[in-house]
Amino acid sequence: KSLPSILPKLTFAESLEVTKIYSIDGLLKENQTLINFRPFRSPHHISSDVALIGGGNPPRPGEITLAHRGVLFMDEFPEFHRDVLESLRQPIEEGKITVSRAKNTFTFPSRFTLIGASNPCTCGYFNSPEKPFSCTNAQVAMYKRKLSGPLMARIDIFIEVPAVKYEKLAD
Repeated sequence: KSLPSILPKLTFAESLEVTKIYSIDGLLKENQTLINFRPFRSPHHISSDVALIGGGNPPRPGEITLAHRGVLFMDEFPEFHRDVLESLRQPIEEGKITVSRAKNTFTFPSRFTLIGASNPCTCGYFNSPEKPFSCTNAQVAMYKRKLSGPLMARIDIFIEVPAVKYEKLAD
């Protein structure tokens, strides 16, 4: 949640873009005329593709557009439905998402920083020195296969963070 605070401040033009999006979606707070902070969005892993990319009737921006010029944090990344994850490919590549319906086509902006967090496996203890690992090799492979090659090719940095004991953090 702290990443937006270390990103560059929004320019006036970027603030207008973000404010328009939040205004269209009815998310501006009372008496708020301009959003001047980078958005941080964190959809739940059971979110639908419509919740993420937008749509509905009437069509509304989804989480990727609400994260425009900010951060989209997806915790438990491999737990999102595969079609939801695959729907990220176009907006990551193009900076916009096009939602087509029977009568209309809408294009929403979607330039965001994606952060996906996940456990190393289903049980979460793969290579843990402290906890017993209970997944089979097949389960680990299946868990990793949830993320397609084309999606992973659009992600620039992968960082493995080992577990840290509370006592060590408290010191």
